[in-house]
Amino acid sequence: MNCTEARVLLAVYRDLQEAEAQPSLQDEETRATIQELEQHLESCPDCRQTLTDFTLVGTRLQRLPAIEPPPEMRERLMHALAAEHARFLRRGLPGTPPPPDFLQPYMQEQLEQEAGRDPLATLSTAKTGPLPAIQTPPRARRRPRMPQLAALAVAATFLLALLTGGLTSVLLLAQHSSGSIPPPAAINHPTNVVMMRYATATIYHNVVSAAADGNSVYYSAFSDGMPAGWMLLRLDRQTQLSQSLLPSAQSSPLIILGSDHNRLIWLQYDPPAADTSVTSAATKKNQHNSPLRDSAAEGLRSWKLFYAVVDSRTGPDSLRPQLLFSGVFNPALAAGIVHTPVPGLWFLQNGLLVATLDQLGHSHLWLYSLQESGQIASRSELASAPAGHIYTSPTATPDGSAIFWADEWLDSAGLLHSNIWTRQEIEVSAPSRGRWLPHTQPETWLFRDDGTSFRPVVVGHTFFMLNTNDGLDGTSALATPTPAASPSPRSASQVAASTLALNSSVTSWANSSIYPPSLDFLISGSLYMLSLEPTSDGTFSQLNTINHVSALQGGNTFVLWQDDNNAYGMFDVESNSFVQVGSVLNGAAFVAVNGNSAVWSDAPMPAPAASRSPASINPQATLRMFSWPLTSSNSGHD
Repeated sequence: MNCTEARVLLAVYRDLQEAEAQPSLQDEETRATIQELEQHLESCPDCRQTLTDFTLVGTRLQRLPAIEPPPEMRERLMHALAAEHARFLRRGLPGTPPPPDFLQPYMQEQLEQEAGRDPLATLSTAKTGPLPAIQTPPRARRRPRMPQLAALAVAATFLLALLTGGLTSVLLLAQHSSGSIPPPAAINHPTNVVMMRYATATIYHNVVSAAADGNSVYYSAFSDGMPAGWMLLRLDRQTQLSQSLLPSAQSSPLIILGSDHNRLIWLQYDPPAADTSVTSAATKKNQHNSPLRDSAAEGLRSWKLFYAVVDSRTGPDSLRPQLLFSGVFNPALAAGIVHTPVPGLWFLQNGLLVATLDQLGHSHLWLYSLQESGQIASRSELASAPAGHIYTSPTATPDGSAIFWADEWLDSAGLLHSNIWTRQEIEVSAPSRGRWLPHTQPETWLFRDDGTSFRPVVVGHTFFMLNTNDGLDGTSALATPTPAASPSPRSASQVAASTLALNSSVTSWANSSIYPPSLDFLISGSLYMLSLEPTSDGTFSQLNTINHVSALQGGNTFVLWQDDNNAYGMFDVESNSFVQVGSVLNGAAFVAVNGNSAVWSDAPMPAPAASRSPASINPQATLRMFSWPLTSSNSGHD
């Protein structure tokens, strides 16, 4: 018996002792349980102390004097119930039940008191009980005469509203594919986002990546020096002042991957190696056919992934970054699917999911447990993929009870495919005999096994994904775990090839000239959602967007995407409604969704140059953002 089992039994230890003392309640299992518990108590001082505490609390509760209600309490309660029932009688609602027998004397007193004030109550004091209310027939109202011109104006207004609303409904309900479609999500009245603009004085004004977190905006930028210097900075949204977070500028790119509750994650590259012999002919062919061309993808690049807790008091001398990973990224082994050794991460309430690629091209999914202080408690590997398959887009419910990630690979024709895996806590069935404590254990299985499901995102307890198969037709999720499931994706030959549309003009979540997006960020498909609540039937519903969508990102309560016309769309999960983004994101150099905010830079960012004239130096860094949902505190600073 361990401490967890013992402390569960300590709560009923006294009852077990009484059962042992009474022969009529004795049984062999009870005696064995008491004996095993007492043996554990002899060897465990912590459990003995817990038992002492339980006994002390029980003794004190027993010594408390009995609490007797005042004598008039019952009378007051009966009068209150009678008054409430009398109000129902006055309303004359159909189906009003008669008062119960114990309330009859008090009802008679209550109705007699109201007899002089309410005629209905006067009649209701009869011994036959309450009379039904008599409904007075409504009188027909005379319609006022309306001048002819006013009538024409009203008719024209109504016709215009009808035409406009009908056209809007048709556009929202129009689908890009024929055939049956799953039930659409409810569409409520759209709400506009409110843009906030921040300009801060700094020599690091070429912003490359950013993430908003509460009152802070963390961003990475480079200067116009020779060579260019890279810096992590924190922008205070109230004062619009920036503070450097590193003691000195770095000579290689810094990319902020995300932030949550003052926890900051960033990636640091070393300069690319000069040796380009590692790139295979097949990889060069894939890069030639791909719309993405990473200037540094021809060579090995060493990298480091850092984690730190940052707040308003953190400065260059007080930042304590912790190294999560370090390694060497070989773009040749990524087959053009991703251009980064960290294809995704996701924050949990007290943890962190990270997908990484090692030097051999093998993909791994890691789970970090974080202490309340922000320190790393442990790291465990959740899954690993075979060569040629890459794990991307890890996501999860806030408590981590349901985790999802994409498994991507290229087939022999160079087409990108993706399945979605899940790892969930499943209730373990109780054995037919013996003692049992209810518990769960993690199970891993293929959640979507179609080769066309991309970019999973969980917002609260709602699952979103892009699917390139227009004939999904609300197919149910694979909600039953396979007992022998293991992360071994199917080979490309087992998946039927399908033509994938790429939207190469989407705006990346970081400066694409420094940090190119992954290939799945450009995938254009239909947007589906699925409730993860226990009452869900496991059926996907399609969000009725006018066009195919791509570049799906998720926040705390919303998802944001871009369509084939490069317009932005947004859906709020809590209100189950679309949000009007408008043109606030037009012309953005990058758009990064993090937490309850979206941050972007409002001008194209040039790559670091060896030299620039002093006249070209801009002493300010400009950032724009919106927060969602709207509050009075995030509706200013335009």
